[in-house]
Amino acid sequence: MTEATAKATERSPGGPAPGDAEQPPDIAVDVRQVSKVFHDDRGREVQALRDVTFQVRRSEIVALTGQSGCGKTTLLRIIMGLERSTSGTVSVGGDPVRGCGPDRGIVFQNAELLPWRTALGNVEFGLEARGVPKAERRAAAQEAIELVGLGAAAGRRPHELSGGMRQRVGIARALAIDPDVLLMDEPFSALDAQTREGMQAELLEIHARTGKTIVFVSHDLDESVLLADRVVTLLPDPGRVHGVLDTALDTSLPVDERRSSAAFAERRHQLWRLIHGREIEQHEREERA
Repeated sequence: MTEATAKATERSPGGPAPGDAEQPPDIAVDVRQVSKVFHDDRGREVQALRDVTFQVRRSEIVALTGQSGCGKTTLLRIIMGLERSTSGTVSVGGDPVRGCGPDRGIVFQNAELLPWRTALGNVEFGLEARGVPKAERRAAAQEAIELVGLGAAAGRRPHELSGGMRQRVGIARALAIDPDVLLMDEPFSALDAQTREGMQAELLEIHARTGKTIVFVSHDLDESVLLADRVVTLLPDPGRVHGVLDTALDTSLPVDERRSSAAFAERRHQLWRLIHGREIEQHEREERA
C-alpha cells in the first residue's frame, strides 16, 4: 500500500465495464452485476443484492462495509462459492467461481475450531480434507501457524487458547492451503478492543510478508480505513454498491502512527459521510422544510 489521495466515487469500482471480454492480468477478484434473491418463509422474494460490480487487484486489501442489511456477508459467501448468485458472475484469477476452491480461503467471525484437535491439528484440517500427504500437510500447517505467531502454542487445544489466539488459528488454517485470495467475515468483531487492535496489526504484517489478496467484511470504520487499500460501501434494501473510497495509508509509518495520522482521520470522515450521506441529506431537507 502506498500513500494515496482519498477519493470517493459514486459507483466507480474501476477496471473494465461489465461485459468486457478481457480481464486485466492484475485483477484477482472480478464481481460483475451480481444479484441475489432469497425466498422468505411465505415464499415471497427478498432481494439481498442487486447488480453489484467491483474488482479487486492482486495483493490488494479491500473492505466491504455498509449498514446492516446491505448483504456484505452474502456477497462474501458468493465470492467464496458457499452460495450462488441469482444472476451475474464472479471470477477469481480469471476463472469463474462455481463452488469452493483451493484458490480461496475464508476466515469466519468465530474460528469454529475442532475442540479435540490441537491448534496445529486444526490448521491441518483443510489440507487433510484435500488429501494432502501427512508429512506435507504437517509442514505447511507448521509454517502457517508460525506465520501467525503461534508456534509455541501449536500443541494446545482450543479451550487452552485465548479468543485472539483461536482466531489466529482460524487465519492460519485459511492460509495453510496457500490460497490466492483470503476472505474474512468480520474476523475480529468478537474480540475485545485491545486484542482487536493487535490482530489488525498482525494482519497487516501477514499481508506484507505474503502479498495475499484480502477481501474482508467489517462494520468498523476505523478498521476498514486502517487495513484496506480501498473500501467498497454498500447501500441496503437491496444491497448495492454506493461508492468506492481509496483509503491506502503510508506503510512506512508504524501502525500506531497510521492510526493517529491526519490522513487516517480524513479518510475515516470521508467514509462516514459516504455511508451516512443519505441520512445527512434527509436531515438537512427536514430542517429546511
